[in-house]
Parts: sequence; C-alpha cells; structure tokens
Amino acid sequence: MSDNIPDPEKLRDLDEKLREARGRAPLPREETPPSKLGIAFRLSTELVAAVVVGGGIGWGLDRLFGTSPFLLIVMFFLGVAAGFRNVVRAAGRLNAPDPPKRGPGR
Repeated sequence: MSDNIPDPEKLRDLDEKLREARGRAPLPREETPPSKLGIAFRLSTELVAAVVVGGGIGWGLDRLFGTSPFLLIVMFFLGVAAGFRNVVRAAGRLNAPDPPKRGPGR
C-alpha cells in the first residue's frame, strides 16, 4: 500500500517543470507555400467534385421524378458553373497577398 504514495520531492520537480513549460511561448512555425502540383490537384478536384455532385443529384432527381435526361443535364451544367466558381475563388485565395503577421502584444 505504501508503494502508491507519491514522493513529494518528485512531485515538486514535476510541478516546476510544468510551470516552466507553460511559461514558454510556442515557437512560431513558418508555413511552407504549396507546391504547384498540389495547387493543380486542388483546383482540378474542386472542379471535378462539383460536376460529379451536380450530375449525381440530377441523375437521382431524374430517377425520382421520371424526367429522364432533363434534370441530369440541368444539374450537370449547374455543377460545372459551381465548379468554375469554386476554382476562381480558390485561385483568388491562393494569389491574395499575405496579411501582415502580428506577434503577441503588437
């Protein structure tokens, strides 16, 4: 039973280490810019995902309502428009100037 009693000296050392660790500020991390291949994959994925989702919704609505190709075509083109919009927005965010970095207390 006496083995479960913690050593007060070890607890004080641990407390000091915890206080010291909490007092230190984390090191700032430099963010690496995305690679050109990563950017290309992101933008192409934005476009393809929107087209597939739009086409899938159109196909599902056509099956539900029995309006065979009509809603598939409409939703496909809406998906294309949404995909282009997403690509333009994502590319705009990638090309936006970085906001000034502010440190603590500034």
